[in-house]
Amino acid sequence: MTGSIPPAAPWLFTCRHTYESTLVAELRHRRIPFVRAGELAPGLVRVDLPADLPLAAGNPAYALQVLPHAVEVFAPSIRALAEPIADKLRTVLDAHAGAWDLHALVPGQFKGNPKPPMRRRADLIQEAVLERLKATARWALKRRVPGGRQLAVLAQFVLLDEGQVWYSVTPVHALQDGATWPATLPAGLADVPDDDVAPASSYRKLVEAFACLDAAPRAGDLCVDLGACPGGWTRVLLQHGAQVTAVDRAPLAPHLMTDPLVTFLSVDAFAWRPPEPVAWLVSDIIAFPERVRELLAAWLPDRLCERFVVQIKFKGDPDWPAVDAAQATAVAAGYDVLARHFFNDKNELTLMGKRGD
Repeated sequence: MTGSIPPAAPWLFTCRHTYESTLVAELRHRRIPFVRAGELAPGLVRVDLPADLPLAAGNPAYALQVLPHAVEVFAPSIRALAEPIADKLRTVLDAHAGAWDLHALVPGQFKGNPKPPMRRRADLIQEAVLERLKATARWALKRRVPGGRQLAVLAQFVLLDEGQVWYSVTPVHALQDGATWPATLPAGLADVPDDDVAPASSYRKLVEAFACLDAAPRAGDLCVDLGACPGGWTRVLLQHGAQVTAVDRAPLAPHLMTDPLVTFLSVDAFAWRPPEPVAWLVSDIIAFPERVRELLAAWLPDRLCERFVVQIKFKGDPDWPAVDAAQATAVAAGYDVLARHFFNDKNELTLMGKRGD
């Protein structure tokens, strides 16, 4: 007797382009069964996952956004593409209270294109969805929060071609550490403004982490930046009004070295400990993955930080045993932890944690 194949449903994941195969490899490492996987567009991966897979389980670190149980629609007109999205959205909203939003996505934005092709048509489809809701479920429009971060339901569609969309409407699941899944940022992408004063482009990664968490240091918070040189991450902390202890053997950029909110320590970042607990620990140190686990093991059991954002870097493929060990160390110390590969990450992962209650 041959075994039956369990029902599967298409899930679409966005990711940084060129890391599509890494995302699929991560699913294999996590032993998440899937029927098939393939690239629909640069930065957009379709994976047919078990139909009963919980939303939180389909959360690979290399995915920026998810469209679970996605439905494909072919239609010749904007109105015909919009109708099934609006009807599904009305049904889901009828069963779930709270705020919601609708994200219109096009493939070009997954590669960071600020003016991607088909943007105008996607916007027209979005308008048509809202017009249909206005005619059939006006009550639903009162609950929409455009650009909202605290959502109960998220509707998304990707316009792959002029007459082809994939759409998904799903309740939003709260993850550890304040993030959500799906992300409430369109395509999971943060808006990272240019900063000509930042001494390195690495600042973009920390901005993305704070956007993912919908949390950042508050004015006056004590923060530590380990391996701070030349000061890209220190610059971000200062923009939030934090008091920063920057630790590195090499100095920061001159304008950061003289900032009154910065205390610079020329010592070993791995050996140094704060005299009192701090609000945030951030670190973009270039080191072997095992060293990151050792760093967390030194800080977290003593609750030396409320939150952390640290980079774990790889020479080749992701070192999943090292990632798993670092996350397990944080969990054992009582921290909620989340791993994410952001748009500005390269051969590295960002680990984010928050001290649990």
